[in-house]
Amino acid sequence: MRRIAKSGFMIGILLFILQYPSAIAQEETSNRQMETRRRSISIFPILMYDSDIGFGFGGKSIIKNQLRYNESYDLTLFGSTKGEQWYAFTFSIPDFEIRHGTRYPVAFDVKLEYDKILKSNFFGLGNNSKNNDWQFPREFMKIEFILGHAFTEHIFGETSLSYNHTSVYDYEDINPLMTPDVAGTGKKLTSYLTARLCLDTRDSQINPHKGWKLSFDSDCAAKLIGGDYNFQRYRLEVSKYQGLFTPAHTWAVRLWTEHVEGTAPYYEQCIIGGGWTARGFKADRFIDRALTLVSNEYRFPIYGKLGGVLLADAGRVYSSIGKINLHNWKTSWGGGLRYYVTNFVTRLDVGTSKEGTRIFFNFGHVY
Repeated sequence: MRRIAKSGFMIGILLFILQYPSAIAQEETSNRQMETRRRSISIFPILMYDSDIGFGFGGKSIIKNQLRYNESYDLTLFGSTKGEQWYAFTFSIPDFEIRHGTRYPVAFDVKLEYDKILKSNFFGLGNNSKNNDWQFPREFMKIEFILGHAFTEHIFGETSLSYNHTSVYDYEDINPLMTPDVAGTGKKLTSYLTARLCLDTRDSQINPHKGWKLSFDSDCAAKLIGGDYNFQRYRLEVSKYQGLFTPAHTWAVRLWTEHVEGTAPYYEQCIIGGGWTARGFKADRFIDRALTLVSNEYRFPIYGKLGGVLLADAGRVYSSIGKINLHNWKTSWGGGLRYYVTNFVTRLDVGTSKEGTRIFFNFGHVY
């Protein structure tokens, strides 16, 4: 598997070198004649509350196609009263939404992210881990390079190289569950190659109302490329979107299964809990080597750019993919608001479970 992932990345590099200059030359004329509606700037100030990070403040902006080459620049600057600092930048050419539903020869993305959380969680491993309030600092810096190629209008592949430096510290006198046999403590570098194949028939990446998305990811982390760990991670995600009552009302459902082999730090294993998975639980609430998760959302308009959502999530983690079953699933439910701007969606969710109620704020639909 490691050889396959490495070969896939090298093939992607060769594809980029051979095709990108000619692709730019071929499309330069049409790019300069692009409709002005694709040139846009979206800016959104952040003032919010999240159960995991407290009151937050900052801003997000996306600048799209200002140079007339379909490019986009996505910047987020954020801080919170519970000590989170989150800075993220993404450069894409072509932009995700512009290239969506087209047969493009090559795409290139660079993602930079820094996130420092003074109150991160660890509850132990397994689906029956106990809730606790022990929190400690965790800091990571990540850079990712992605090359993509669309085989058809709805089928594309990607290969990427990622470096994730994570520091977990000051936990010794705070969390007794952080023992030496828990991989991920201290300062560690995770380096991995990713191969991705995706079928995407949705009518939009930003705010889909109909269509399917089926994605298979294979990650290969290796000391050979500079990291501290060797492991493989496989993820299959299937999402379906369809109109309900009227085209403006959307039912969205997601099925997600994931499996990790090898020695992975706890924060790179399969995780349920937080604003992207089961929204009634704390971030990183359940961790193990495999997971299954089902999410449902009913999205509906309220007024103008403001929309609402009713949500339900259910899933659990397992010690291995062979032990997947339907027993003791963790469930949460709730609702939220969506505010739609030109280039992204602002999201506020309130989720409830047997362990309490959580509030999450972020950008983009969960799926």
